[in-house]
Amino acid sequence: MSSQTRGTRRVWVAGFGNEYREDDGAGVILARRIHEFLAGRAETEALLCLEHQLLPELAGELDVDVAIFCDADTQIYEEGFSIREIYPNPRLDGFNIHSMGPEWLLALAGKIGNRPKKAILATVSGERFDFSDTPTPSCLERVERAEKAFREYWTQN
Repeated sequence: MSSQTRGTRRVWVAGFGNEYREDDGAGVILARRIHEFLAGRAETEALLCLEHQLLPELAGELDVDVAIFCDADTQIYEEGFSIREIYPNPRLDGFNIHSMGPEWLLALAGKIGNRPKKAILATVSGERFDFSDTPTPSCLERVERAEKAFREYWTQN
């Protein structure tokens, strides 16, 4: 039975990063929080995926209505985070597994018939990526703000 028939949206929430590299774990933390928020909503079937990095095999999991990618970023955003809709793009920057982004994974998923109807990228600015299992306090504050902004975004869209 399709998700449209049931009246629910299947949402895949993915967090990427290494929780033992300080702020690199921000995407994983944000993904857990977004998943918890969505799992508590009657109209949503929320699925959670936590990985160190994007892998081509994950294209097989994207037979959903909405895919949400959460990650840390070295880019400094004015608000400390970014939440935006993304679209498939088969272009790779370089030739290694780290050059594969969510847009490329969406393109791959489309080739096997698993393209989500909507995809969102939520990134949090990180500042330190050294060895530690605790993100910096300022990064945790940005995760809090990103979570709040996502909740507002979700209820308005």
